[in-house]
Amino acid sequence: MIKKIGIVTGTRADFGLLYRTISMLQADNRFETTIFACGTHLSPEYGMTISELESKGVKNIVKIEMLLSTSSGVGIAKSVGLATISFADAFSKENLDCLLILGDRYEILAAAQCAMFLNIPIAHIHGGEVTEGAFDDCIRHSLTKMANIHFPVAQQFANRIKQLGESESSIFVVGAPGVDNILNEPRLSLTELENSLGFSIKKPCALVTYHPVTKTKNNKENDIASLVDAIKETPELNYIITYPNADGCGKEIIEQWSKIKELNNVHIVPSLGFLRYLSVMEHVDCVIGNSSSGIIEAPSYNVGTINIGSRQDGRPRSELILDVAMDKEAIKQAIRACCSEEFKNKAISSINPYREGDTAKTIVSTLASLNLSSFSIKKFVDRK
Repeated sequence: MIKKIGIVTGTRADFGLLYRTISMLQADNRFETTIFACGTHLSPEYGMTISELESKGVKNIVKIEMLLSTSSGVGIAKSVGLATISFADAFSKENLDCLLILGDRYEILAAAQCAMFLNIPIAHIHGGEVTEGAFDDCIRHSLTKMANIHFPVAQQFANRIKQLGESESSIFVVGAPGVDNILNEPRLSLTELENSLGFSIKKPCALVTYHPVTKTKNNKENDIASLVDAIKETPELNYIITYPNADGCGKEIIEQWSKIKELNNVHIVPSLGFLRYLSVMEHVDCVIGNSSSGIIEAPSYNVGTINIGSRQDGRPRSELILDVAMDKEAIKQAIRACCSEEFKNKAISSINPYREGDTAKTIVSTLASLNLSSFSIKKFVDRK
């Protein structure tokens, strides 16, 4: 029988990680898929990135309205409530055999709780990880407890999922989707990339992405003045800056970036999209900010990352990750160290702890082999 799989994507970032899996599922006659697009995909303020799904040929897209134009805690909580109502209506019409979700964001929390109440088996990618500087950490473990099938990216995360009480038979280590993309997806040449962006990527160059820190005792981490000043005072580099996600303080960060948008060596892009983001990362000298992409994907390009603050605390690290505080002088020093010939020579032989490959293929084959209907009530029966 054909298995009907629902897949949720709420941001440019998770779509990039899910794209190979979506593509393989939609090309496989053993599956019928529905893609639920929500969050910043439907926000003009954040680049209306649903256009990327459409341009990549993704089929059967259902739009889930949920995002309120606010960055406050109350606004985010209300967005989750609106998303819950919208997902409940959408899921009740689709007769899904399984819902595939990735990561740790509040859009995904809304989708997962709806699936749980509707007794739809949940398959979760990137569970078992720790990011101490974001409330994503709490959401991720909550998703693990709601999920029936687990796709962690490394064995140590599988071990944590078992510690959370999940059955070993439900856990399948698949590797990191971001690294799978790097190993398998074609990327734009430098000329194609520059034509697409409308500007020249001159060396040396840095890719900058800084997201709000939602779980911290140090509120100064959401004030990026030190990062802005470090960029202004390191003019020997060119900087490609992308907008933050839609968490609290995201608008304030965007406002601070606007102070340097007129600099000749700064190019600000609301969203690079999946293909351009990977392609830019391949051509830069370093990655700066606090995005998980700097921890997980950048080392596969042998590119160093200047990881600022606590947002990614708890993740395993390559030796190419330089951890610094939100401090102007520390950031400037790290930029120069990361772009030095000594560092680049070390990077050639470095090993990415997330390097696996074939993630999408493994997820698709696992979903094909499992009796998904056995998961619809099993989790709750086991707990009685």
